[in-house]
Amino acid sequence: MYHLVQDKPVVQKYGGTSVGSLERIQNVARRVAEQHKQGLKKVAIVVSAMSGETNRLVDLVSGINPHASLRNYDMAVSAGEQVAVALMAAALEKEGVASYGFLAYQLGIVTDSLHSKARIRDIDCTKLYKCWEEGIIPVVAGFQGVTEDMEITTLGRGGSDTSAVALAVALDAGFCEINTDVDGVYTADPRVVPQAKLVEEMDFEVALEMASLGSKVLHSRCVELGAKYQMPIIVRSTFQPNDHQRTRIMSFQAQRRLEAPVVSGVTLDRNVVRMSLTHLPSKPGLIATVFDKIAKSGVNVDIIVHNKHEESDSVRLGFTIGAADLVRTQDMLQRWCEELGPQVKCTAERGLAKVSVVGLGMQSHPGVASQVFTVLEKEGVAIHMISTSEIKISSVVAEADAEKASRALHAAFIEE
Repeated sequence: MYHLVQDKPVVQKYGGTSVGSLERIQNVARRVAEQHKQGLKKVAIVVSAMSGETNRLVDLVSGINPHASLRNYDMAVSAGEQVAVALMAAALEKEGVASYGFLAYQLGIVTDSLHSKARIRDIDCTKLYKCWEEGIIPVVAGFQGVTEDMEITTLGRGGSDTSAVALAVALDAGFCEINTDVDGVYTADPRVVPQAKLVEEMDFEVALEMASLGSKVLHSRCVELGAKYQMPIIVRSTFQPNDHQRTRIMSFQAQRRLEAPVVSGVTLDRNVVRMSLTHLPSKPGLIATVFDKIAKSGVNVDIIVHNKHEESDSVRLGFTIGAADLVRTQDMLQRWCEELGPQVKCTAERGLAKVSVVGLGMQSHPGVASQVFTVLEKEGVAIHMISTSEIKISSVVAEADAEKASRALHAAFIEE
């Protein structure tokens, strides 16, 4: 497998469950050491914090101050990776392979200054090449970076995937291997849809849509980087042998894309909040101001609905955000609405979920939207909001209906 990439470097990322205990860290170290002895010399290991550790750190920050500055938040929650890096390097040493651990500031993973959702600007790979020259395996902290002013930043939840693919791009690696607790990317979450199937080959476009729409296997920004720089991504289980099934994500030839299934996957995102701004004055540029403020807060907006009330000459604006962004978005918008006047109200609706169907074949098959809505109607699932693109259809539904909707859509499009 590793000899098919013309001796290019390989980046392997191990997630929180893969390094969730001392025993699991030792198992990973044995695997990496064996591969190293068999000839895989240019390998860089990226690790997440041990499973549950980042949540523990987030809870500590929230317990002290739910409105803590994002600078202080990043300083706290980035600490988990430091422990994981040190333990993995120590485990490799125990296996007889020299290993150095690197935090972001030591390696030179430079990001912008958007705390908690920073984007990588540059990676200095000099120390990695030096390690390989000396027969040393480098272990790199995922999820974290530093600004040019040496301020600690984090890349957002799932950011270790992004760290790994960005490092693979910087190294011009043969591929980036994401080792996790599942065999690869499935047509749906197997915990919700037992009939879900492993997808062995997936185009970047579909993988990106599925990641951004709630598939938990990959961070959307890592797929975005892979697509932009054509870096193949392998998703496989840490706990299975090397010849076990896996998912390859890359760009496929045009003729294979023409034969793509109408729907490749069904995703479910439970972390959806609908924000509503009512009685906004109907002024030119006001909507742009709203979303400019949201963007500067580092919050991604998904589905947008805009209505104008002719009688009152006011505007109602609705949009969805991730539940993790609710506090900061609501605080910011509440202050802004108060400046506009007492008639302007800002409300948040929780208890929603987003169910989506994704597939390249939707581009050439009319009637998919009609079928989606027919399936949901037969199941008695009410649709609150709709969003479409060439290769996906998303419906916001009550969270209580989300699993039923996912199973029905999977049965209609993938199990047929």
